[in-house]
Amino acid sequence: MPRLFLIFIISVFSVSAFAQTDSTNNVAADYKTDSLNNIYGKHKHLLKEYELPSLIALSYFPELIDESIKFKFSSINSTARTTVTFFSVFKNTHKQYIIYINANKEKTGMLLSQAPFDAQVALIAHELAHVIDFKNRSFLGMAWWGTGYLFVKHRTKIEKRADETVIKRRLGLQLYHWADFVLNHSTANKHYLKMKETKYLLPDEILMYMKKHNK
Repeated sequence: MPRLFLIFIISVFSVSAFAQTDSTNNVAADYKTDSLNNIYGKHKHLLKEYELPSLIALSYFPELIDESIKFKFSSINSTARTTVTFFSVFKNTHKQYIIYINANKEKTGMLLSQAPFDAQVALIAHELAHVIDFKNRSFLGMAWWGTGYLFVKHRTKIEKRADETVIKRRLGLQLYHWADFVLNHSTANKHYLKMKETKYLLPDEILMYMKKHNK
């Protein structure tokens, strides 16, 4: 699928998402998953349930085409989490990445499958932003990242930087929909809501960042 056509479809889809979630599902059905998979699915192990939003998110990170990324269900205290395999920590390039998607609703009070389609794209793009961050880090760089993530202030900086990366990749409106859904329309529990409110960009902050950087 030509890049410009893909961006056009995403733009139209994003505007319609403000109105009804069902309409976004209709647009999603029009995508040619096989075509996207042929381009962006190389070296990727995708979850069937999130295959299309994953491929669309991957299309905004073309530098990851040759990277090995495996999506897996897990029981975690967030909607998704990105890591590298043990031996990959010691590699400077061609690491192997795992993106875990939460499958235990009791952990967060909600599942990604409950979110609108474009919000799913944004969440996966956020995780891919972490992959970009890991991509060229040395062992010491990965160790520094892991140590810093243990501290709330540094963790917040990491997560907001990933959100900013998503906006810079022209998925700001989708990210807005994700943040708005979690905070205002989801069944997320108090712990998850607090984490979302304090460690990630809020909907108004996303719009402000988009306006400031003309994204």
